[in-house]
Amino acid sequence: MLNKKSEANLEIAKVCLDKREQSFFSVGVSRAYYAVFQATKYFLIKKSFDYNEFKKNNPFANKQRDYSHGSIRIALKYYLQTKGFNSLDDLRFIKDINRTFQKLYDWRVWGDYEETAISKKDLKIAIKRAERFINELKKYN
Repeated sequence: MLNKKSEANLEIAKVCLDKREQSFFSVGVSRAYYAVFQATKYFLIKKSFDYNEFKKNNPFANKQRDYSHGSIRIALKYYLQTKGFNSLDDLRFIKDINRTFQKLYDWRVWGDYEETAISKKDLKIAIKRAERFINELKKYN
């Protein structure tokens, strides 16, 4: 695991799988997303990524709040692309984690704000994606 917050969020997501009420599945999806978010933030900090310099030079990120979903996702992609991660496998990895990050975010928004409930199946998929994302990120740590 990359850090304690990420680990705790993933653990809470897994606990939500054992609940019978659908509202827990929505909470679990949210926690799976935040496990990935916290892992990404910690990864960038540990790599001494200059977030302020990145924001200054990236017009889209500069419009985002510090460490918001949009800016942290773009920062990770930028970091990987500018640090020599440019083999075909690396580019697939970057595309995959970017897609996973966005999908988990979409599920979090759905779970937090929509009236239709997240299913147990969705939560299982979200947890698997979060675990895979974190494990892949650990390889680069």
